[in-house]
Amino acid sequence: MMIASNRRVLCVDDEPLVLEGLERTLFDHFEVTTESSPAAALLLLSNGPPFAVILSDMRMPVMDGATLLAKARELSPYTSRILLTGHSELEAAAAAVNQGQILRFLSKPCQPEVLIGAIEAGAEQHRLVTAERQLLEQTLTGSVRLLTEVLSLFAPGLFSRTQRIRSLVSHMANRSHLDDPWRFEVAALLCMLGCVGLPDATLERVLTRRPLGAVEQRAYDEHPHSAYRLLSGIPRFEEVAEMIKLQIPGSHGDPSNDVERGGALLRIAIAVDMSLESGRALSEAISEVGRRLTPGQLVLLDTLADFRAGLATSTVRALRVAQMTAQMQLEEDVRTKAGVVVVPKDRELSMVLLERLCKFSNAGTLVEPIRVRVPG
Repeated sequence: MMIASNRRVLCVDDEPLVLEGLERTLFDHFEVTTESSPAAALLLLSNGPPFAVILSDMRMPVMDGATLLAKARELSPYTSRILLTGHSELEAAAAAVNQGQILRFLSKPCQPEVLIGAIEAGAEQHRLVTAERQLLEQTLTGSVRLLTEVLSLFAPGLFSRTQRIRSLVSHMANRSHLDDPWRFEVAALLCMLGCVGLPDATLERVLTRRPLGAVEQRAYDEHPHSAYRLLSGIPRFEEVAEMIKLQIPGSHGDPSNDVERGGALLRIAIAVDMSLESGRALSEAISEVGRRLTPGQLVLLDTLADFRAGLATSTVRALRVAQMTAQMQLEEDVRTKAGVVVVPKDRELSMVLLERLCKFSNAGTLVEPIRVRVPG
């Protein structure tokens, strides 16, 4: 997988002449942006597109370079950070290395070749970290998607619910601008994994919202812990496993870290999905669920206000299976001519699912055409 190299560098100094000198030195090697205000520099980092490297002078009024780079780490953790210092500031610079996890600090005056070499090292570090993140995201998310698609052939109702929960979680994570939202999507895709071991009769009652007996209820309530035990020993899945364990209904306080946010996202998505499935409108579901949440959880719930907005840009069409493509969504149950439901409505079509439907279609056993929602 080739990762495009990011050569964007942000230089921050309160002296315009210094910024002009930095731009002249770096212009032939990097895409340089200069900023004399630390606050404005933080806005640039916050609003994107991402910078590979931020270079800051240490001594500036209002906000010094160490503070700026520490804040930059919070806003853009994968941007490499370099500090320019005077000889009298070496002790403070050394402390800043730990505070802001700074890649390098350079003493002024700094020779052009030393400055360019340091920024090249920062850009390379950014490239490597970005490549690892993208590989991890694509590998894990792709593997989990394939796993859930295969499992859906054996428990279509269960994984239809999982897909609805994933859509809600993904929407909240993206609207909340959470870092690496794919982690929360993976947790959503696997949140019902512990239900796979339930007896068929119990699972059927869960999906049709019929009352469970005391023994069945205890078995169902255990499913988040079952999924946690299955996933917690797998490298890179530790956080996802913790999120899934926290999906149990009930207030867990305002989320203060990504694991707690993941658990809150799952709890909210599950509750909203149950309310929607009982026939409530989205606004009614949000209002109902919101009465049970803390202020911090309400912030996440409120992002669902425009959850249905994406449907306005899509169209519903009646298509034969051969005309369908991945990412279309079923608007009705797929049935055989004998009336058996092969795939329930609301499922997003995947390559695995389309292969299965093609076999039924080629055998002439499906009722076609089928109404699907086509993304706009």
